[in-house]
Amino acid sequence: MQNEAIDINFEEAKNVNEYAQFHVTNEGLLLSDVQQLTRWLSYTDFESMPLHDALWMRFDIENASTSNRALVLVAGSVFVDNVDAFLLDSQSRIVQSGRLQNAQANGTNISRKGFKMDFVSRAESRYTIYVRIKDDGNAIIPIELWHAEAHSKESGVRLILLGAMSGGLALLATYFLLTYILRNAAARFWFCVLATASMTTIMSAEGILPSVFLLPSMTAELTSFGLLVSLFASIKITKFLLEPMPTIWLRAHYLLLLVPFISIFVLNDFYQLIILLVLAIIFFFSNLLASLLYRYSVDLRSVIIYFTGWMALGIVGLLESLTFASSASHLSFTQPYVYAFTCLGVMLIGVSIISREQSVQAKTSFQQGQQIAQLQQYNDLFQHAAEGLYTALPNGQLIHVNPAICSLFGYTDNDSFLSTNPNLSVFFANPKDVDLLLGELSIQQTVLGKEVKGKRTDGGEFWFSISCQIKRVNEKTLHFGSLFDITERRLHQINLQYLNTHDQLTGLFNRRHFLQIMNERIQSHNLDSEKFALLFLDVDQFKVINDTCGHSAGDIFIKELSHELFDVIDETNPFSRLSADQFALLVNYKNSNELRKLASNILSKVRKFQFKWDRHVFTQSMSIGIAPFDQHIPSGEELLSYADTACLIAKEGGRDQIHIYSAEIGMHSSYKRELYWVNEVNKALKDENLALFYQHYRPLNSNDSKEYYEILVRLRTEDNDFVAPEFFMPSAEKAHISHKIDKQVVETYFKWLNTHNEYLKNLGKANINLSGPSLSDDDFKFFLLNAFEKYAIPHEKICFEITETMAIIKMNDAIDFMHEFKKLGCTFALDDFGSGFSSYNYLKNLPVDFVKIDGNFIRDILHDPIDLAMVTSIRDVADAMKIKTVAEFVESPEIMVQIGKLGVDFAQGFCIAKPEPLTNYLPFAESQKH
Repeated sequence: MQNEAIDINFEEAKNVNEYAQFHVTNEGLLLSDVQQLTRWLSYTDFESMPLHDALWMRFDIENASTSNRALVLVAGSVFVDNVDAFLLDSQSRIVQSGRLQNAQANGTNISRKGFKMDFVSRAESRYTIYVRIKDDGNAIIPIELWHAEAHSKESGVRLILLGAMSGGLALLATYFLLTYILRNAAARFWFCVLATASMTTIMSAEGILPSVFLLPSMTAELTSFGLLVSLFASIKITKFLLEPMPTIWLRAHYLLLLVPFISIFVLNDFYQLIILLVLAIIFFFSNLLASLLYRYSVDLRSVIIYFTGWMALGIVGLLESLTFASSASHLSFTQPYVYAFTCLGVMLIGVSIISREQSVQAKTSFQQGQQIAQLQQYNDLFQHAAEGLYTALPNGQLIHVNPAICSLFGYTDNDSFLSTNPNLSVFFANPKDVDLLLGELSIQQTVLGKEVKGKRTDGGEFWFSISCQIKRVNEKTLHFGSLFDITERRLHQINLQYLNTHDQLTGLFNRRHFLQIMNERIQSHNLDSEKFALLFLDVDQFKVINDTCGHSAGDIFIKELSHELFDVIDETNPFSRLSADQFALLVNYKNSNELRKLASNILSKVRKFQFKWDRHVFTQSMSIGIAPFDQHIPSGEELLSYADTACLIAKEGGRDQIHIYSAEIGMHSSYKRELYWVNEVNKALKDENLALFYQHYRPLNSNDSKEYYEILVRLRTEDNDFVAPEFFMPSAEKAHISHKIDKQVVETYFKWLNTHNEYLKNLGKANINLSGPSLSDDDFKFFLLNAFEKYAIPHEKICFEITETMAIIKMNDAIDFMHEFKKLGCTFALDDFGSGFSSYNYLKNLPVDFVKIDGNFIRDILHDPIDLAMVTSIRDVADAMKIKTVAEFVESPEIMVQIGKLGVDFAQGFCIAKPEPLTNYLPFAESQKH
């Protein structure tokens, strides 16, 4: 079959594949044998070539002109292994041949771009060209026929473009390499690698580098390796530009690179290029997607430039794919664009790196500016802080101190402080304190609120609180601390501690602390210890002064008398005021004569003491009971009761007497008195002679119109007089019948309230006092639960009052009782609160709703600043714990106004209302009209 000849009068170049015929033979067949073959296939019919076979193609060219024409036959791929070309004239004679075998150059027939054969087409002649191709890849390669001048021109242009692109990439690589060395910026190094690898890839694909390094057979491998390095560098650059990148994204791309790397060693050139092309496409879309997904942590400008750079490289990939798919020549019209877009894409990626660095630098500068501003703020805070701040080394050597510390210790400025006192020990009055602090700090790393005594430059001492910690800063271990003056608070604490153990009027020990001293003395006593005794002192007829001149005069008398007694009492002996007119003295002795002599001196001193008030002059006497301690007395309370009994006998003996307790008188006067009151209580319980009184109390800072009152119990005597509970209740408690009184009070009041239902609706709170034994009596709890149910009394209307002393003594029972009835809605009040300042410690554990401030603090609140401070302190503590406060003994409008200003919630006292029998009950508004 005769082929259609190619007319050589084409403009520049002609792709001869569509004019050629193809035949697959074994690789050893000669040209003469091939000429005899039939059944040649056209370009469209040819499919593939088996391995180890050769592909032959033939086509005709015709020069119908009258002039010779110089032509160039080009095989447009550098990756082909073996190419042979034969030019035959019309008589089938070989006019010219060319060979590319095992990638070895063959004279001038082999260009740096694959196979090339120059020949001359004679005028008015026809030629047949046979081409044999042996390759392990794609058998169909682009075979083109060029006019020699056009080919030379296009090749020159191509080399110029390739040189320009290579020079541009080389300049970029050099610039970024130098700046990497100067700035140590990893992204610049990887861009240098990217630019160099991209240049290497293209120059290898052009066949230049394999020729330069005399490795033409390694063209595909060099090209693949260059592209692999380019893709690896792109991963590093992407990581920098879109930081933070997910680790899984990076690892996945690293794993993808292993595929083409392995293919270099196990696959032929064709499949190497296919795998690389697919991988490049994956990387292209992956980087575009990453630019969109992770752009939020990157400035938009850098993302856009980076995205555009990859778009340019994507165009390169698209053009190369089209060229490969269409079997176009390397001199096709798309090639200049490949160079241009490669250079543009790489350059834009470099610009994006610079943009990103500028963005990071701007962000860093901004953050540094903020840090500088913060440091300035911290410096301002350090310099102007009200607290003293300092920095030191772990050994206590001071580095910085602020002006507050200088002022606190009496220095004018930091320099003079540090030059004079370079160590932390200057803070402490006791040098041992600094060693303790540093030792504690080295173990715990943090010390908070340590209170120690400091010393100023003038020698004055003061208290301060210091907090400090050890921290690592810039790889240095430093000691940071703060301190502030707590002298006033410390003095206040000392004052509170003093008030907790002392009577505020006389300065003597109070009853509670005195009992504690006695109990400690008893517990530590043994047969070798020195003997000691308790003197119980009771002022005779002290009531006369109170009734004649008032309580203020009585207080002054007691105060002056206690000071007079120190003339005859050794100050080392514990001396206490037990109650209004009773004192106790604990002394060591060798025989009873010493005790009598001391007691006689006390009586003599009291007889000589004259108390003057207005026009009145009082000369009082005192009765003294003495109770020597022996091993059979278990506690201070019992020793005190013995001395009290002895004192009662002294009073009954005519007052101004001394009596020493003995076991024979143990059942004498006190026993009779207690037995009397027990009999009276039992009789009252049986005859129902316990009378109920009520006393209104009112809210001070609200418009609450509900009724608030306390239920009071009185014992009705045969003379129809009413006895207050302080006379009979102690005896009833000792006889274990006080809970019976509580039961009758609750029963009587609940019954009255049930029958006077008209008062129930407007009732705010009815306060009922409970004795200590009732709190631990399970039978009383059952009675109380049944009483609420029996008389249908709402639990929230009832508030139970428990004295502070009894709540402390029976702490666990009181807490259990409160919790049980608070669940039902009852409320609780702590009565006589503040009589001892250890009250605060117990108040935290007691679930009370009200505290009733001891009347001793209220009575003189207008004139005594200490009482005012006490009430304020109690109100502050109660307010912090969400507890309401009630002031007792409010006896004048002025006192009521004062406690209202302090924020006390309720007032109770004669100024509000006096106690009245419950049988004559009137609401508060009506009672004010009478």
